[in-house]
Amino acid sequence: MHYRLSMPEPHGHLFHVEVHLDRPGPTAELRFPVWTPGSYLVREYARHVEGLAAEDGSGRALAVERLDKHRVRVACGEATHLVLRYRVYANELTVRTCHLDGTHGYLNGAAVFPWVPGREREPHVLEVAPPAGWSVATALEGGPTRFTARDYDELADSPVEIGTHRLVRFEALGKPHQIALWGRGHVDGERLAEDARRIVEAHGKLMGGELPYDRYLFIVHVTDKRRGGLEHARSTTLNVARSGFFPRDAYVETLGLFSHEYFHLWNVKRLRPAAFTPFDYGQEQYTRLLWWFEGATSYYEQLALVRAGILAPRKWLENLGQALTSLERTPGAGKMSVEEASFLAWVKHYRPDENSPNSAISYYLKGELVALALDLALRRAGHSLDALLRTLYARFADGGVPEDGVERVAAELLGEAPARAFFDRYVRGTAPLEADLDLVGLGLRRRAASGFEDKGGTPGKPGDAGIPENGRPPAGWLGADLATSPKLAVRSVREGSPAWRAGLYPEDEVVAEDGFRVDAGALWNRLCEVGEGGALRLTVFRRDELVEVPVTLGKAPEDTVWLEPAATPSPAQKTAFEAWAGVPFPAR
Repeated sequence: MHYRLSMPEPHGHLFHVEVHLDRPGPTAELRFPVWTPGSYLVREYARHVEGLAAEDGSGRALAVERLDKHRVRVACGEATHLVLRYRVYANELTVRTCHLDGTHGYLNGAAVFPWVPGREREPHVLEVAPPAGWSVATALEGGPTRFTARDYDELADSPVEIGTHRLVRFEALGKPHQIALWGRGHVDGERLAEDARRIVEAHGKLMGGELPYDRYLFIVHVTDKRRGGLEHARSTTLNVARSGFFPRDAYVETLGLFSHEYFHLWNVKRLRPAAFTPFDYGQEQYTRLLWWFEGATSYYEQLALVRAGILAPRKWLENLGQALTSLERTPGAGKMSVEEASFLAWVKHYRPDENSPNSAISYYLKGELVALALDLALRRAGHSLDALLRTLYARFADGGVPEDGVERVAAELLGEAPARAFFDRYVRGTAPLEADLDLVGLGLRRRAASGFEDKGGTPGKPGDAGIPENGRPPAGWLGADLATSPKLAVRSVREGSPAWRAGLYPEDEVVAEDGFRVDAGALWNRLCEVGEGGALRLTVFRRDELVEVPVTLGKAPEDTVWLEPAATPSPAQKTAFEAWAGVPFPAR
């Protein structure tokens, strides 16, 4: 299998591809993937393919027939060589697709290259013909423009960056690493490399000190806003906002993205669900374990930053408080287990709508908090999630994790009955999450929200809106999630809330209250002024019609949650915290 990629007119956003196949047989079938591992959504990559044509080795045209949305068949007859030519429209700047313009080309293998059934395990050669002055960055072996993959999986799993990107190099645990930076922004490459080294070494230490590759590549796209990352076995692609390098909180969030996607090289690439072995690029593959592979990775994303000295312990606890607050404010957490959320990722997580908070839960969000609770339960029993993870890796890295694999290892460490009870409540069930925070000297605190954008994580103080001061009642509760810019619009309405019962709908634009125009600040002031049991008369644009919605406000729920270190922790609590986080117990 030999693929040739060129881009003669980058401004047209078209990759030109040739697939060369020796010994094709009387007919050859080629299939374009419908999804890419790590992103559980049918993306129909074939929809961007155009101009399919085939010929034999001497230039004689061969008939091409489309069998369905992603399969094509070529009548080869006696031909000993097949060349399939086509173009791929590439104008979607995400980590899961491909993008080509006058500044660079980027591609995921699954979005561009078809496979031939029965020949997936053969070596696959990729030849890139870049425009003058452009170079190629990829984790594939070879270079500078000719690369080899051991099979189709490795080709599909090795994104390619082509352009005038800046390369920053560093070494960690004896292995070379590169960061390929594309896009304009104020990026201190040397500082980024040093912090990436600390992240690599923190994760490497957790997993035994050996890195499972010869070299590793971070592809970083600096863009108008952050769009996430996608993991690969020896590389990752990260889309980072230009504003993601300053101030410090924004930069640490960016490093969290580095940490998350890098940790996936163990927890989903080498240790992956048995249900994904082998990958079937032509249809969905189902597992109930994404809560572990994404949720536990989110947990270690933050924990590694703490252990590396990048994330301050108090900030980490604030982040955990924000996650707990989000869980509290998601009614779907009481309806959908993280196992079900994992299984339905194809139609739920990647296809959210305005009712998603009422009907579903993110396996990232709750999975992270389940991992927290499981870690503390294991530590109470004299073990840790670190030990569970390393046991999973040692036992299942080759053949894949069975659907009950995480629970089986947990049962070995916790005991069968406690493990079954934990998984029944928090993994298969929807019971409110409880974590043994006292073990590490932490307490859980609650209050009502202090504003539309209040995410929790900090205790608040008297005088904040929604917190009583001098007998002042808290703000009345509306129960609608509002976008405050560019207009005051309803994003979702919490089931059972005053807004839900009054008939305030998602996409309603709030323009007035009691006949007076309001913005976010004015509406919040009215919630505080009227208070629990008070009435509002909202005027909204519903599509193109003005509608009046009377609302009787409710009592604000205490769903803002934060973690507070004990004022006088015991020596045992201090020791447990330091063993957990790898840093001293935080002062109040």
